[in-house]
This record gives sequence, C-alpha cells and structure tokens, in this order.
Amino acid sequence: MPEFAESIYFHRKDEKEQEIVYLRAAKMGNPFANEGIQYCPYFFGVNMWDMYPQYQAPAPAKAGEWNHMKLVISGKQMHVFVNGELTLTIPKLEGREAEGGIAFEGSSYISNVEIKPGETGGLSPEEGVDLTKHEANYIRKWSITQPVFLAPGTEPTTAIEFPKNESFTQKTEAERAGLINLTRQFGGHEKRRIVWLKTTITAKEPVKTNLNLGFSDEVWLYLNDQITYTDKNIFQQNMKKYPDGRISVANGHVELKLRQGANDLLIGVSNNFYGWGIIAKLESIESITSIESYKAPDKIAIENIGQYSGVYAAKDGAVKLIFTEKNGELIGQAGSDELLPLTYIGHDSFKIERLGIELRFKPSEKKIIVKQNGGEREYLKE
Repeated sequence: MPEFAESIYFHRKDEKEQEIVYLRAAKMGNPFANEGIQYCPYFFGVNMWDMYPQYQAPAPAKAGEWNHMKLVISGKQMHVFVNGELTLTIPKLEGREAEGGIAFEGSSYISNVEIKPGETGGLSPEEGVDLTKHEANYIRKWSITQPVFLAPGTEPTTAIEFPKNESFTQKTEAERAGLINLTRQFGGHEKRRIVWLKTTITAKEPVKTNLNLGFSDEVWLYLNDQITYTDKNIFQQNMKKYPDGRISVANGHVELKLRQGANDLLIGVSNNFYGWGIIAKLESIESITSIESYKAPDKIAIENIGQYSGVYAAKDGAVKLIFTEKNGELIGQAGSDELLPLTYIGHDSFKIERLGIELRFKPSEKKIIVKQNGGEREYLKE
C-alpha cells in the first residue's frame, strides 16, 4: 500500500504473518477522517482491513512535514501516539505472532528509530474489555463445514447444493465483537470458495425477530431449509455495503420467523476480496431459550436403497416422481423440478423437511404414499 499509506509493520514473521499500523496519506490534516490511521493483522498473507473496521481513528498527522509516531505494545494491547497525542487504542492485538521484526513501507522518510524494550508506560499486558461480551443477542456458537470451491457466477440456492448434515464436522465460536473470522481459520484463496455455518435457535413459542448480519463477501441464509436472505458485500465490484465494504452488523438485516421449538439457521459464506466471515446479532431475544451450535442427528443407514429407485406416476398420469440413488442417498425429482435429497427416517419412510413432505415407500406393492399439507397421494412404480 505504498501509494496511499505510510506503514509500520511489527510482530513480523514474514509477509504472510504480521501486523500493521498505517496513516492514510490523503486523510492527513482532516480531523473528521475516521480512517486517518488504521490497524489490522495479516493472516496467510491476507490484509484484514475489512474485518476490523473498529480499529481506526482520525490522526493529527501533517502532510509534507515530519510526524512523530510511537507504538506502545504491552502483551495483548497497544497504544499508538501521533505527534504526542494518544490517537489509537487497540484493546487486543489480533495477530497470531507475539514477536518478530519491524518494517516500513510508503513514500516517506524514516529517521531516529528507537526501540525501548520493557517501556510500556504502565499499559496492561492483559487483553482489554470487549464491550459486546455481555450481549446475549450475538450468535456465537456455530457448527462449520470445510471450504469447497464455488464456480464463478453460481449461486447455492438449490437443495441439492446444501451441505450434508454429516459435513458439519467442527464447531467454532465468535471472537470479540461477535466476529466469525473465516480467514483466521481457512486463509484466503485466489478462487471463490464457500463455507457453511449452522446453528440451532430454540424458541418457547412462535416469534419474529430481526437478524442484523455483517458479512464478507457473499451470503446465503436459510431458516429451516427455506431460503430467507441472500446478499453481497464486494468491494472491488462496487457492490460494497456500508461501511465501505467492511464487515459490520449494519451490512444487512432480515426478519426471522421462528417456530416453536428448534430452528436451524444455515448460512453459506463465500470469499471474494480480502477477508471473509460473518457477524450475526439478533435484534430481540424475546422467547428464545437457547442458541447452540448445530448437532447433526445420527444418520440411519438405508438398507437396500436400490429398491426405492425408479419412476413413479400418479393414477391420473399428470405428475411423475423420479428417484435415484447417489452416494448412498436417495434423490427425488418431480418432473423437471430441482433435485431434492431425501432424509431417511426409517421403516421405508423419507421426508423433505423444507417442503413439509413425507414419503412412505411400499416396495412389495411397487408404490409410494406422499403426504403433504394433511393430504395423501398414491404413486405407482412404472
């Protein structure tokens, strides 16, 4: 960033793992430029500028003149002084290295560099307070999949593209300010990737609440298998959300209509530019009794799955259902509609929860009974 910023790197292991404080040259002398001075870590070579928008402030720096900068680092905390003024306070350094080299970058002159080990001005080495820690509104506990590639221009909006229950192999919890930082876990990549996160919200009665969602860079949100919200926060394609394409709970919001009992909230997140992650905060937690990372139900083995495959037609011949086996799962399709994976519930029965459909096969009679909305319909195998 030499063309627009004067930078100091520290805790520098290499170009991929380091932390940075920098002055934005164009903002010098502007007391209302919140982005005058900024701090962020690097993970896997990715600048985390868009994931930590809270670490910035106006800076009393002067263009074309000498400016004195002092970084006081004590354990987890840092104070940054510009021309003698305490300008930026970092309650928790976000980098992964506690020691390392220093470096400078930018169109500037550097002189009189001093390093004074042990001089911290009484600054505590312990992590500073996280003012959001006491807020139960944040969704902090998630189950998470491994990242997979997502082809450019595609949208994961069909049920066949949903992650399988058993793919949620890990759990993750939010950092400070409710942030799920996927870059810290999975790094960046030159190609588009997607990760799925899932949590279970339990309500004692049906209730509506708004979800304020910070995201970078693309999200697809499903509540109880129903697509509920999708949006993009892409800096480079001029599709950026306030504030300037950075992650914030002000990025977007959606109303959640929670049913009584358990509600599964599924969010797909893809990466396009710099860091990626989400912040999810419920506007109200009225009637909510728990928010826990999703736990996949025990999978029931489908014995002799091939007996269910085939084409089934209604007596009037108007609709045909096609069932095929794929990787140990039964996939259904009505005519030319989208492919839908079926969940096996035992005793020759399956369900499609997102559509409220239950299917009971009768292999010996070569037929299937489909139950939906309180009604039943019979289909015969061709």
